[in-house]
Amino acid sequence: MEYMMSSACENGRPRSFSFGPFVLVPERQLLLQANVPVRIGGRALDILAALVERPGEDVSKQALMARVWPNTVVEDCNLKVNIGALRRALGDEPGMARYIATVTGRGYRFVAPVRGGVLPGASLPPVALAEPRHNLPFPRSRIFGRADAIDALRRDLEVSRLVTVLGPGGIGKTTVALAVAEKAIGHFKNGVWLVDLSLLNDASLAPNAIAMAVGLPANSANVLGALCEFMREREMLLVLDSCEHIIDAVAACIDKILVHAAGVKILVTSRESLRLDEERIRRLPGLGTPLPSAQL
Repeated sequence: MEYMMSSACENGRPRSFSFGPFVLVPERQLLLQANVPVRIGGRALDILAALVERPGEDVSKQALMARVWPNTVVEDCNLKVNIGALRRALGDEPGMARYIATVTGRGYRFVAPVRGGVLPGASLPPVALAEPRHNLPFPRSRIFGRADAIDALRRDLEVSRLVTVLGPGGIGKTTVALAVAEKAIGHFKNGVWLVDLSLLNDASLAPNAIAMAVGLPANSANVLGALCEFMREREMLLVLDSCEHIIDAVAACIDKILVHAAGVKILVTSRESLRLDEERIRRLPGLGTPLPSAQL
């Protein structure tokens, strides 16, 4: 394993840790993939820094929580939610840990080779210096055949505070919802925030996942209540992705948020509806077949 511990700065340049296609710059709260910033929360980046500083070693849950939430009592669920977000950002899949492995009953271990150093003198991407107003992933491919659906969902959000993109798995609900959310950036005073629920197996952690996405420390005994109070005077769009496996818990969260936070709108992707009174459903059909042409 190639690794070199470096001091916090060298000649004014911050530390960097390279692994796979990623470069982590802890002092700048920045994770780059192929020189493109990865949009991820600060807590998750703090956890990643703690792990890559000790590659191949077991890092206990207690050590991680003491570093990420100093002088604060938090529950294990906060750590689990952030680890889940971190794994998704790095591309780890269930049962296949390329970067972060779970050490059962103890904590976590960074399993990929890491090379430490200092960031080159070249300037960082400009987005790293801006105040984050969303956590959406950067679009990496063009979208074909969904312009009508995207436009329809944008109109739905103009007249409804809760819109659900409904359809079977693999039909493209997430892709369409992210395209709608991307176009909404700048239209909500307090941002656009994606909550990926696909890997959340514990339904009781749904409020924690939402709180983490919007930047609220989930250290309250009543996370949902604290979340509603946090959002009360804010204007934002929440994108709750892949809700079907914890649909009842998500519906309960949404119902309370809509009551207490008048400036919040919610876009949901799911295989089944939430069955809430305010829900506006947009069913996503399969893609049509292109017309025959000489080019095909």
